[in-house]
Amino acid sequence: MLPGVPNPLRTETSFMSTAIPRIAAGKADTIVIGGGIFGLFTALTVAEAGKSVIVLDKGPTWAEASAVNAGSLGVQNKLPALVPYTLWSWDIWNTLPDRLNDDLGLRRNGGYKIALTEDEAARLEKVVAEQIGSGLEAQRLSPRDLCQQAPWITPDCVAATWSPQDGYASPTRVGPALRRKLKSLGVRIIEGAAVVAVEKTRDIRVLTTAGDFYGTELAITAGAWSATVAAMLGVTIPISLDVNMVSVTEPARPTIGCIVTHARGILTLKQVANGSCLIGGGWQGIGSISDSRKDIDHDQLVHNLRLALRVIPGLAQLNVLRSWAGYEGVTPDSYPYLGRLPGHDNVYLAACARGGFTLGPLMGTLLGELILTDHPSRPITIFDPGRFTNAAA
Repeated sequence: MLPGVPNPLRTETSFMSTAIPRIAAGKADTIVIGGGIFGLFTALTVAEAGKSVIVLDKGPTWAEASAVNAGSLGVQNKLPALVPYTLWSWDIWNTLPDRLNDDLGLRRNGGYKIALTEDEAARLEKVVAEQIGSGLEAQRLSPRDLCQQAPWITPDCVAATWSPQDGYASPTRVGPALRRKLKSLGVRIIEGAAVVAVEKTRDIRVLTTAGDFYGTELAITAGAWSATVAAMLGVTIPISLDVNMVSVTEPARPTIGCIVTHARGILTLKQVANGSCLIGGGWQGIGSISDSRKDIDHDQLVHNLRLALRVIPGLAQLNVLRSWAGYEGVTPDSYPYLGRLPGHDNVYLAACARGGFTLGPLMGTLLGELILTDHPSRPITIFDPGRFTNAAA
């Protein structure tokens, strides 16, 4: 997904001075760079307001973080300050199957968050108290309560919480449904359009390998690549890279009734409609965006699977069919970026949410509202893309 990195052996000047003519490939009110969940919801919001939109993507849309995550829509695994935003995003998720006229594999059947040690139990208690203060509905469970409610979870749990607000959806269904909706609204989706440069006078010119695109506003929704695009406009945005791993098992009879997460944020586990179990939790693979490498770290993968087996012993009967890794852009404070790019009135940025699949519908909608009206429906000050630059100044 998303913008390409220019060849380091070829400067922008030398690129522009070649004899290859530039092709004017399209013009729209809003150009969106990045065809993941943030970008497509931004495009959806702007297009539904009647404005023209072009979405540019380095490769196929919905091919990076939005496609390769485990589909968790968790509230309990969010930072306390993000709980209200997660609940607002759930308001969008709840209406999305009807809005897109498709089955998105959406389930909101609750979730358990578990602790296996006394230290983890203390951490769980502290965090859940803060989350409840921010709007989470949650019930504290004793080991006995947990055993009665979910006998498929290990009896070795020291403490747990239950929330009816957790759930999940299918990334492989959501992406294609969004694409179909956007096309019905007249949005142009240009794949294979690696961004080479961005020029801004009063309006925007985006130079790509598929030609040049012109717009009045630019939305950068490029995930881990967003810093690369911002740098083309002279703005430094700190983003680090996680290479998260996910595994899927063979199908089994329905047993795991809801999503399970861990007090330390190192496990997500769910059983989906076909009976397969998805195992994640942010365990790190090996890779970098400079060479598009996303490899499994087998030592880390073993730790992830062992933890899953410890929490749900019945998984030992299943074979793991496949494991994969995907990129996630991370900000220094783990809050997403959302707002205007510093120094640019008509350039906007939304990227890098922990749990971006959960928050994506809201983040894209708010960015679209900011572009359309300058007054998004929810407060976004804490997500200011210039907060680290401003702090340094």
